[in-house]
Amino acid sequence: MGRMETIWGQDCLEFKPERWISSRGGIEHRPSNKFPAFNVGPRTCVGKEMSFVQMKMVAATIIYHYNIKLVEGHPVTPRDSIILQAKYGLRVSLSKRDVI
Repeated sequence: MGRMETIWGQDCLEFKPERWISSRGGIEHRPSNKFPAFNVGPRTCVGKEMSFVQMKMVAATIIYHYNIKLVEGHPVTPRDSIILQAKYGLRVSLSKRDVI
């Protein structure tokens, strides 16, 4: 379901983080059943909330200390796996910020 054209549109295979950003710059919430990485309903993964907290902590730390830019031309393709992974990784360039 995470890559179905009927759910996400013709560009369903493209990496587009803006799908989850509203026109006013806020988070665009989507139903959990559209993104099945943690399942949904009574069989939801018990570690889902903790993994979200850890993800936010790591992302906040990286964003605070570095400028991040995607490497142009690098293919963002899903890997055939039971967990969600990028087939070729996600190449970015980092440059250190001057943090006070």
